[in-house]
Amino acid sequence: MVREADKKAFYIMANENTRRIVVDYIFYRLDSCGYIWENGRQGGIVPNEVQRAMRSLGDEFEERFRDRFDNMIDKLDLTEANAGSTFTEIAAETFADNVVNWGRVVALFGFAGRLAVHCYEKNLNHNMVDNIVDWVTAYVDINLRNWMETHNRWQGFLDFHAGGPEARRNNPWPTFKTICGYAAAGLGVLTLGAFLTQKS
Repeated sequence: MVREADKKAFYIMANENTRRIVVDYIFYRLDSCGYIWENGRQGGIVPNEVQRAMRSLGDEFEERFRDRFDNMIDKLDLTEANAGSTFTEIAAETFADNVVNWGRVVALFGFAGRLAVHCYEKNLNHNMVDNIVDWVTAYVDINLRNWMETHNRWQGFLDFHAGGPEARRNNPWPTFKTICGYAAAGLGVLTLGAFLTQKS
């Protein structure tokens, strides 16, 4: 007989996809800042368990790092022409030491959320938000797929979330330096990677 918990885990692994999680998170982050993303999910749709967990961890991430995160993004001097390559470099730096964990995955989503808000605040082409969704989805599905397959996919993410803030203090977020060495090297600003290794 299949246990209820096993059926639930199978459902999550079989039916959850990265794009839905990214779209929900970007929608949530823009909505929380008072912005309407016309191409995002419609309001009033109840997020599923994985989406709620990503929202919760994104909030935790922002509570710790938002001001420094925004300062770094401002110094990147993003334009429509360089946004894609900049995102790719920062995503690559996030996992450049070949260490993947759920904290770094959340950091990637957190960066994408702040980048989307930045696009609205600076009146950049709002189609860039659609591009951000494409970039995050592609990066996770291509570059992190093997790691996720061996870590129970989104059920593993739910387990990470269920551990609570205390567990994440014992296994801290990646540092700003680890994630954003590109920004520091190229622009002389604090990197996302170095930033995330700080425990303050």
